[in-house]
Amino acid sequence: MPHPNLLTATRKPLDITLLVKEGNVPEDMNGFVFINSGAGSINSNGLPFPMTLPDGSPNPEYGSPVINGDGYVFRFDLTEKGKIKLKTDILKTPCYYADVGTSPIVNTKDNRFWNMAFKNFGLARISIQLGTRDQVNTAFTPFKLPNDNQSRILATFDAGRPFEFDPAQIKLITPIGKNTFWQSGMPPFMKQPIAMVLTTAHPVYDPDTKEVFTVNFTKTTKALMEATTIFDRMLPNDLEKLELDLLGKVEQWEQKEQNQDLYLEVEHFFKDVYKKIDNSWIGRFFGWVGDIFYKYIGHYFTHKNNVFLIRWQGEKDLKSWRILDPEGQGIQINHNMHQIGFSKDYILLADTNFKFSFDIMINNPFPHNPRIDAFLRRLISGVMEDYSTLYIVNRKDLDAKKKNVKAKRIVLPVETVHFSADYANPNGIVTVHTAHNCSACPAEWIRNYDVLKATGERVDSQRLGLISVGEMDIGKIGKCVIDVNKGELINDQTKFLYLTGDLQKSDTGPHTWAVGLYTYREMLSPERNIDKIEYVYWQSYGLSKQMLTEFIYNLYKSPKRHRTFSAEEMLEFTKQEAPFVLECVDTNVMEATDYYLFPKDYFMWSLQFVPRSVRNPNIPEQKDGYILCTVVTTVVNEQGTKEYNSEIWLFDANNLKQGAVCKLEHPELTFAFTIHSVWVPDAKSVSQPSYVLNIRDDYNAMIQKMGKKHRAEAQQLFDEYVYPNFNN
Repeated sequence: MPHPNLLTATRKPLDITLLVKEGNVPEDMNGFVFINSGAGSINSNGLPFPMTLPDGSPNPEYGSPVINGDGYVFRFDLTEKGKIKLKTDILKTPCYYADVGTSPIVNTKDNRFWNMAFKNFGLARISIQLGTRDQVNTAFTPFKLPNDNQSRILATFDAGRPFEFDPAQIKLITPIGKNTFWQSGMPPFMKQPIAMVLTTAHPVYDPDTKEVFTVNFTKTTKALMEATTIFDRMLPNDLEKLELDLLGKVEQWEQKEQNQDLYLEVEHFFKDVYKKIDNSWIGRFFGWVGDIFYKYIGHYFTHKNNVFLIRWQGEKDLKSWRILDPEGQGIQINHNMHQIGFSKDYILLADTNFKFSFDIMINNPFPHNPRIDAFLRRLISGVMEDYSTLYIVNRKDLDAKKKNVKAKRIVLPVETVHFSADYANPNGIVTVHTAHNCSACPAEWIRNYDVLKATGERVDSQRLGLISVGEMDIGKIGKCVIDVNKGELINDQTKFLYLTGDLQKSDTGPHTWAVGLYTYREMLSPERNIDKIEYVYWQSYGLSKQMLTEFIYNLYKSPKRHRTFSAEEMLEFTKQEAPFVLECVDTNVMEATDYYLFPKDYFMWSLQFVPRSVRNPNIPEQKDGYILCTVVTTVVNEQGTKEYNSEIWLFDANNLKQGAVCKLEHPELTFAFTIHSVWVPDAKSVSQPSYVLNIRDDYNAMIQKMGKKHRAEAQQLFDEYVYPNFNN
C-alpha cells in the first residue's frame, strides 16, 4: 500500500505471496533471487530514521545514510508457475546482539551496558569500546565447495567478515575466518572485540576451481579530528559548554579561508579539549595523530600499507598472500576495495572510488545544531581521485609456500566502483566491463542542512540519507582491454561509452547519467563461468534537481578533474532532469541496443537477470530471460501530496522497450533502498558444515585482548546477550 515517506523500509520478517498489480507472472521463470538492503538500526524499527526518540529528545540517528543499517534480505522464490513468493529477514550477526544489549532505546537508559552503545557515524555503526558493526547488508557471493550438491551463499560488507547464511531460512551459519585471522583496519592499540575489518563487499567464486577469493587490507589512516569520539567521554554539562564554545568558534572559522592555518587552528581547539579528558584511548589516539592534522589534505599518516589476498575452500584456517606493487612495496589503498574480480588466469584487485574512511564517519553530535556538523564536513571531506587503479595477480603465483606475491598495476583513466571480467583471457588479454561514476560520490549522503544547487532551496526531507547526491560529470560504461604481460591498456580496443540522450524530449532515449548497478546472465553464478560477457543490463539514476547539493557541487567542481562536461554544464543538465533508465549494452559494439525509461519520480534500485527455465533458441542466450527490478513508484493523492509504493517489476530481457510484463506489490512490502542481488538455481537448507566457528571461543579470544577497564564488562555483555543466540 502507498506510504507517505519515500525511504520507508520494514524490518519485519515476511513470508508472503506477492500480488499482481499489472500483467502476468511469466511461467517460464525458475530459481531464486536474493536482494540485500539496509533496514535501519535496532533502535529505529525500520526506515526512515525518526527525528526524535520516544521520549521526545532529538534522535542522533536522524538523517543517517540509508545504507547504514542491518542487513535485511529479500528472497524471491520463482519456482512455482505464475507466482512469486517472498521471504525476508534480518541477518543477525553476533554484533547485532551486542547492539541490542547495549542500546539505551531497546533496553532503556538504565541498562548497565549503555556506555558501550553503538552509534551511527556516517557509513559505519560504531561503539568506541566494542568496535564496528558487521552489518552484512551489501552483497552476496554464491559458492559450491568440492562436495556440495547445492548453492551456498555468503552475505558481505565492506567493513566486516563475510558470513555464510542458510538460503532457505535466511539465518546465519558462521563467519568465514576466525576473528584472530583478520587484521583490523583501526589503529593497533585499539583492542576491540568487534574489529573493523577492511575487506571487499564483493568476494569472488570460481566455479571451475571451486575457490573463493577475498581481501583484507590495512590502509593509510588519514589524520583527522576525532570530533565524533570526544563526546562519549564527556558529561552532559561538559557537552553543553563544548557546544557553546564550538559554535562560537565555528562562527569565526566560517569567515576564514580554508587553508593549513585554519586546519591548525581547529586542531589546537580540539587539542585543548582532549587535555580535559581522562587518560583514555582518546588521549593516546590524539597523541598518536600529533600535530599533523592540518596537513590532512593530500597527506597521510600510516602504520602499514598491506593488501592480503585470501583464498578459501572450506577450511577453518584461510590461506593469504601479501600482495606487493611492481616496485615490491606494500600497496596503499587510497579509497576502498569495494570490488575485486577474476578471470581464468588472474585475480583483479581494485582501489575503487568509494571512500570508506574516518572522514565520512562524522555524524552530528548535536542534532539540533547542524551548523557545527556542516562546518566539520566541509573542512575535512575528501575528494575522490578521478582515476582508478587495478592490481592484477597471476593465479600461478599463488603458491602455498609463498608469503608475498607481486602484482601488475594498471591505471584506469576514469573513476570506477564496480566491474566484471570475461573469464577467458587469451594470451594474457583481460577484458573488464566497468561502471564509472564520474565526479560523483557514492559515499556521501544528503544531510538535513543541505541546500540544492539548482534551486537554492533546502533539500527534500523525504530524501535525507540517500547516497546518490547528484553527479558532477556524466557517467560512463567501460570496456577496458588489458595486456597483462605488458601491463597496459590496449587503447584501440578500450572504449568508454557515454550517452546524454535528448533531454528536450519526453523520451530522452538511453543515457548514462549516474551509472549505477548492472546485471547479466550467469553473473556470480555458482555453476559456470562466462568466457565472454556480451550483453550487460545497466541502471542509470538520471538527473534530478532534488539530488545535486551545493556541497557536492563545490566538492567536485574543479576544472582540473578529467571531465567530459564542466561543472557549469552539469548544473544546466541537472536543471533539465532525466529519469531512471534500464538499458542493454551490446559489448561487442559498445552500444545501447534496448532501453526502458521509468516515469518521472520513479526509483529503480536493484536489477537481476533471471534465465528462462527452458531455452529459447531464437534469442541470444545472454538475453534469454527476465530482469527483476525493485521499484519505488510515486503517486499524488487527492490532497496533492506524494505517496510511494514498493513494487517488483519484471521485464523481458529481449524487449525492454515494451515495459514491464508484470508488476507486483503487497501491503507488507516496503523497501527504501535495495542494493546488490544474485540469482541462484536452488535455495535449500544447509547442513552444518565442518568449518563452522565456535562463536564463544571466537569472540572470547578478542575480549581477552581488551584493556582491563572494559574487559569484564564486555565479557558480561557477550555472555548475556550474544552467546545464548548461538548453539556453540
